[in-house]
Amino acid sequence: MRLRLSDASTVAALAEHYHAQAGICRQMALMTVSPFEDGWLELAAEWTKLARETEARVALERRLHETKG
Repeated sequence: MRLRLSDASTVAALAEHYHAQAGICRQMALMTVSPFEDGWLELAAEWTKLARETEARVALERRLHETKG
């Protein structure tokens, strides 16, 4: 699926949501005990990775749009 510039704000909001989910997972890791702590930290890392990939996608689409502009 190709991202349109009009979708960029929606995707950026998704990235913010993913960052928030990562934060919640890190908080859960602080409140739990081993061995569950590692699982929460791994989940936080995956949410963070998804957020960064989403942000990169938005940045790329914006650059492509500016080039075509």
